[in-house]
Parts: sequence; structure tokens; C-alpha cells
Amino acid sequence: MDLIVCVGDHCHLSGSEMVVRCFQDLLATTGLEERVTLKGSFCCGQCSGADGVTIRVEDESFHTRYEDAEACFRDAIGPRLEQLLDDTHTCPAEES
Repeated sequence: MDLIVCVGDHCHLSGSEMVVRCFQDLLATTGLEERVTLKGSFCCGQCSGADGVTIRVEDESFHTRYEDAEACFRDAIGPRLEQLLDDTHTCPAEES
């Protein structure tokens, strides 16, 4: 599972480096670092009108300012990662 942080011009100026550092720490403390790959990506194409840094998980986008990165991870991104990871480990029930 990939957690992608935009590091393009707009997001870089909005603090993407600090968001990456914060997410590295949070992935480690939540035990997700073995199951989630943190990646940087040049412009995700969603900077126009976005407040802060763009983050992508699967086909979903999130936006956060670096000072709110921990809360964004805790309240939105972390739970979504957990949900997606749980879904990938859930096998359909066998039919009788």
C-alpha cells in the first residue's frame, strides 16, 4: 500500500518535507511502516486551490498543512490505510 506525498513546487513550499517527516514517524509509531510505503511524487495535479500539501492513498486525495499533518493522519489517513489494508486481507466467505 502506497502513501504518496506531493513534493511538487506548490506542496514543497507548503511544507511537504515536514509532512513526510511527520508521516515517517507516525507510520513507525502506529506499526504501519512494514505495510505502507511512503513515497514522494512530483505534482499530483491537485494543487490549484488546495490548502497545503496533497496526499494520496489509492484513488483518494487528502490535503493538509504541515502544522496539521499529525491530526490529518490520525483522523483521516491512518484510519483509511487501516481500512484498505484490512480489506486486502479479507477473503470472501467460501460458499457451501
